[in-house]
Amino acid sequence: MKTIKKITAVTAALTLASSLASCTPSIGGGSQTAVTIGGHDIPSGVFIYYTLQGYSEASAIIQGENTTAPEKDEIRNANIDNIDSTSWIQNKATEYCTDFAGIVNEFEAIGGKLTAEQLDEAEEMAQYYYSMDPRLPENGVSLDSMLEIAKSTYMEQEIFKHYYDFDGEKGCSEEELKDYFDENFARIKYVSISLKDESGEKVSPEKERELRKMAADYAKQVNAKTGDLNKMHELDAVSEDYDEYVAANTTTAEGETTTTTTTTTAATDEVTTTTTTDPYANERLIQKYTTTTAAETSTETETEAAEESETDKNTRLFNEFIFNKLTTGKAEVYDFSEDTIYVVLRADLRERMTEDDYWSEDYIANIQSIKYYDEFIKFLDEKTNVLEIEKNKSAYRRYEPFKLELDASTGA
Repeated sequence: MKTIKKITAVTAALTLASSLASCTPSIGGGSQTAVTIGGHDIPSGVFIYYTLQGYSEASAIIQGENTTAPEKDEIRNANIDNIDSTSWIQNKATEYCTDFAGIVNEFEAIGGKLTAEQLDEAEEMAQYYYSMDPRLPENGVSLDSMLEIAKSTYMEQEIFKHYYDFDGEKGCSEEELKDYFDENFARIKYVSISLKDESGEKVSPEKERELRKMAADYAKQVNAKTGDLNKMHELDAVSEDYDEYVAANTTTAEGETTTTTTTTTAATDEVTTTTTTDPYANERLIQKYTTTTAAETSTETETEAAEESETDKNTRLFNEFIFNKLTTGKAEVYDFSEDTIYVVLRADLRERMTEDDYWSEDYIANIQSIKYYDEFIKFLDEKTNVLEIEKNKSAYRRYEPFKLELDASTGA
């Protein structure tokens, strides 16, 4: 969770090195202790790794301010959060090392033990990310250090399960988790009908009335079916019908417009035949919108802010419609904006809460993570904030960020 994000972020912008066989560590010291946190000695390799992470973040912050990728000297001479970049980067590295130590400390406290399978996966993860960033061996970061970081991701998962699984002291029952899933997610399918022509212009009032009547007829056609699955299948038929309508009313290369008469298929209770073997094709699972629109930054123009605000507003209103107004099992027409109308159906989510579908072990773990993630991070922070930090000052001087190899070369 916290740790895996740090592993992926530092290597996300780099390509796979073609060869690392000839790389020789230029700094070394992979086993030297850089800092002791909560009684745990953090090897210099782990500290260097997180220093590179901090450098990447500093670069991203400066690039965000200037819109162009900064040179190394520009980062070196910059101030971030009112402190020099070297201090900022090393503070970040210390923070990440503290998180790392906190996870190891808590894992030991709960008597955790990784399985052979988890250890194998951690080794594969370490090798993969180690191969992706040639700066690691060039700066003396050993594969063993990467393995310790990778193992901590599995430790973190085990800590989460210990406290937030069904039998954990901070978790909930299986039925309560199903209620949470049902209340905060929706299983939907929809057909969007554009009120613009192929040139992007608003259609005529006459054409708009035709399209709105079409949407209403589509909703009636879907609702004439019995059962959610039949209605979902009928939405596929409706979508195909609309696609045919659009194709038949599109201007040809010679500038002529082809038109056809669209008729609504008679509704029956039979399951609609589809061309796919997936009974849930084209369904979407959406999460309930609970966040507020972020405050606009001072760098945005009034036009940009207005456009973003309108987008956020449309997203929020549609989400509120799905969760607060749309009746499960009934297709309805929703006027999303002046440009588009939708025929939307929300189906019973619990029908798909089965072991081979939305209630597999992986799905359960994901839902638990969504439900408790913020609480868990706060819990870990409370544990790590009290840990005593003893820095090896000579190591901090030796591994200052701008003394490291910061370029993503192959080191050949």
